[in-house]
Formats: sequence, C-alpha cells, structure tokens
Amino acid sequence: MSSNGILSARKNQSRNMTSLVARTLQISGEDVTIRLEPSYWDGLDEISRREDLTADELCTDVQERVKRQGRRPAGRTGDGSNGVSLANALRVFIVGYFRQAATERGHVRAGHGKGDPFLSTPFDSAVAGDA
Repeated sequence: MSSNGILSARKNQSRNMTSLVARTLQISGEDVTIRLEPSYWDGLDEISRREDLTADELCTDVQERVKRQGRRPAGRTGDGSNGVSLANALRVFIVGYFRQAATERGHVRAGHGKGDPFLSTPFDSAVAGDA
C-alpha cells in the first residue's frame, strides 16, 4: 500500500476527536504500518512537500538517524520493549522541525503570547464546557 493509504481511524467518542490514523509506508524496502494522530500526519505531509521528499523517504531517513544515534527502533529489538518506536521518533522530529521554523513574527501573526496558547491550534474551537 502506498504512503497515502489510510488504513483506519478511531473516534474518541467522549471527545469526538479522531485519535490515531494508521498508514502503511515503504521504509527501507519494507511495508511498515505507523499509527499517528492526524495532525502529525498533516505535519509529516507538509514537511515532505516542503523538502521535496515522499513520506516514505522522510520516514526512512528518520529511522536511519535513530539507528545511527545508537537507539534501536522498537519492533526490531526482539520484544520491542527496549527501543524507540518509529512513531515516537516521527513525533519528536515533526515537532522539532516546526519549532525550528517558528519565529517571533510568526507567533505574533498567529496571535500567540496573549494568554491563550490554544489560539490557532486544533484545540482553538473546543469549548471549555466540553472538557
């Protein structure tokens, strides 16, 4: 299945929010299914577009860097308990990528720094009474 293939999405009925979406990517020549929140998939797709890479290529690069740093990817360690999962490595990479791109000017344009950290985020439209 291609990197654009969405396998499943679960709804968190108590919050009416999509939790995890599974996609199958071709990583180092193997089909690997990864589950991430939709906003992380959006971020990965945006990074891929900006860097002129496929999601498969980007994820392969992240996995290779995890290996080079001496961390073992979960699922490749036998029981999977002593490694860093690719999904978690991708979350850290995506946040790090956008943090490096964030500027003071960008934060001002987004309305950040005025006591409402949820402004311009996926939680912006959530009503406090819904919690």
